[in-house]
Amino acid sequence: MSKKSKSSIDPKDLMAVERATTALLGTAISLIVLGFVVEKFELFLHLMSVELKGKDTSTLPQLVHSGYYNYLGILIVGAGIVLALYTYRYYTLWIKHLEEGIIDTDRKIYLTLAVFVAMIGGLLLASMIVF
Repeated sequence: MSKKSKSSIDPKDLMAVERATTALLGTAISLIVLGFVVEKFELFLHLMSVELKGKDTSTLPQLVHSGYYNYLGILIVGAGIVLALYTYRYYTLWIKHLEEGIIDTDRKIYLTLAVFVAMIGGLLLASMIVF
């Protein structure tokens, strides 16, 4: 027979942590997908440059910096993987806090996410303007 121990965690608090964790995992998945799309955009640009060789391309922008998207895509996918792994740490830390009755927050992850997403947006905007 197994004994069920009564948890000291309020179910509402546990569900709130699980919602936050699920949102972080969703953000990680979104970053991985965005990185994959950006990285495959480099392949699209390469195929377009091969297709347009020998044709009058004087009115089209040059595709010399297409490798940039390869590295940017890899960086974004890597960030998504790191965030997915961090999410487990975030979840276990919060469960520990709830068991001990501590209310604390990790503002660093949200600041890091906001700065990283803003950097991705800035790099993509720069690529649209410059390249």
